[in-house]
Amino acid sequence: MDGGITMLWIIWLIFAVLFLVLAYYHWITSRKIIPSIQIHARPYNQPDSPIQVTVGIAGADIDKPLEDFVSDFNDYLADYNKSSRRQNTFQACGYLLAPLTAIFSIFFTV
Repeated sequence: MDGGITMLWIIWLIFAVLFLVLAYYHWITSRKIIPSIQIHARPYNQPDSPIQVTVGIAGADIDKPLEDFVSDFNDYLADYNKSSRRQNTFQACGYLLAPLTAIFSIFFTV
């Protein structure tokens, strides 16, 4: 029976290390963001360009739908980054509680 108890604290220690690694991974992941996208100006629309061209469809600016899409997509990315950061931070905190529980259990088994 004494050999089983000796092995039990090693198992708790392995779990504690595993959960600490997972906590570290989620903490690092919570700090990563997806950058917003930018529209590059068309070369012929530059003020210093010798050739000035206006492109439109039925009198509407051709870049307006793209600008609207980029704005909406960047808003989505901002929401996603905020949600991802919150979720990974909570997961890291949860994984920090697990090794504390495992270490606490080691003292009960020894």
